[in-house]
Amino acid sequence: IIDKNQVHIGGKALYGAALVGNAVLLLGAVAVYDETHDNLLSACFAAAACGLQNAMCTSHFGAVVRTTHVTGTLTDIGSTTGRMAMIFLRKRCRIARLNVLERAEIGVDARKLLVLGPMWF
Repeated sequence: IIDKNQVHIGGKALYGAALVGNAVLLLGAVAVYDETHDNLLSACFAAAACGLQNAMCTSHFGAVVRTTHVTGTLTDIGSTTGRMAMIFLRKRCRIARLNVLERAEIGVDARKLLVLGPMWF
């Protein structure tokens, strides 16, 4: 997920792109739904849309409470991993280029993943 102040294209943040992605996922869930068969793929699309909604609200608005509670932990894992990836990508994946603050953020996020990760095993 892209934070509101991190990446701008044409002067605008990519929040709108994430919102469109959410709509595409929900439309995909409806498109693959079949009343006579197993709807695992439809449920996966809907769950991904819920996770994206959580990440958008958490990241963009700084929400503390999840808007869809079922996917909250997985959303935290995804948004934390994404935040770490953005820090590394901004520095062209070179650890030596990280400043003290970025190293601290990576450390905090890594410890957060150590807590969240085992919840899915």
